[in-house]
Amino acid sequence: MALPGSDLLWLPRGHWEMLIAIYLFLGGLSGGSYLTSVAASVLFRPRAEGPEEIFACEETSRWGAVLGVIAIAIGGVALLSHLGAPLRALTFPVLFSNYGSWLVIGTWFIVLFAAFATFEAFWLLFGTEHEGDADGLSYLPRWVLGWIDREMPWDADRGVVRVLDTIADRIRPSGYLRLGTKLVGSALAIGVIVYTAMLLTDLASVPFWNRTYLPFIFLMSGASTGISAALLGTVLSGGGATRTNHLFCLADDGLIVVEVGVIVALLAYLNSGGVAARASLSKLFGSCCFLPFVVGVLVLGLVVPFLMSMTMTGLVSATDIEETRRGRMAISTGFATKYALVLLGGLLLRYVVLFAAVKNPLFVP
Repeated sequence: MALPGSDLLWLPRGHWEMLIAIYLFLGGLSGGSYLTSVAASVLFRPRAEGPEEIFACEETSRWGAVLGVIAIAIGGVALLSHLGAPLRALTFPVLFSNYGSWLVIGTWFIVLFAAFATFEAFWLLFGTEHEGDADGLSYLPRWVLGWIDREMPWDADRGVVRVLDTIADRIRPSGYLRLGTKLVGSALAIGVIVYTAMLLTDLASVPFWNRTYLPFIFLMSGASTGISAALLGTVLSGGGATRTNHLFCLADDGLIVVEVGVIVALLAYLNSGGVAARASLSKLFGSCCFLPFVVGVLVLGLVVPFLMSMTMTGLVSATDIEETRRGRMAISTGFATKYALVLLGGLLLRYVVLFAAVKNPLFVP
């Protein structure tokens, strides 16, 4: 039974459309961005030497957390706007009682992850430690609130930013407790990424949504797009010519290689499958999805970024290109282009996963 008020808003919705592809993409990106943030703060920041490396680590950490919140928020709106009765989804703690369903499991993953990601972004943006050091583009939310404080009639020393700084200092955990929140958030982030695939694989009549392959593809793609989104912000902030960026880029290359391998395995499975499996394969390489899959996902989203990364890594290792201002700008532009292509490929991957899917025919005796 629907709760009172949950049926006040009804939206006309039919089959899954582009909004669902956007939601699947942003869900993976949000989890991957958060994982990148944690890696930058836990694994890279303690070993960073010099102001440039420290700046790159901190920017990556902030970008990852902030983009994680933004992506899960926009993705949630895209998902809710597709529902016929979006307000009914807000009653999930009462109505969603089938805990064996990935729809219910995923909803809890999203809600809990959004809470942890929001707190992490809040702690990375506010607090007295950030008062005189807000010089990276990832501080944009703080800058906007600071501008509002200056434009409003109240004293800036008692404005919104100061209040948020005070709250952040009081509720920010430290030591192992802070590390624990990061690890729990990371587990939830992985859950969000994998859930977007598990939700599809519940429909066993669609061979393209195979549970053996699709979750691994989405996990690799989500982590890859998360790295690309966070590091794109770092590059735009001026951290492109840093060891931090190079290492994350190489990690992304490893994810791309694994993703390509699993995609090839899935294609081989479809080629040896039944009518629906071969129909999906025909769609992927036919007029329906050739451009988004072959050109968009395989070439522009995977092969070209990998080759660009190998080229830039070779140039940095074999030459002194980063010693000149023009060279640093060229390398940073190359990294930014690579990350943008990975993001494009990640979105198109979700598109073809939805629109190239074919159900097995129903045989009635």
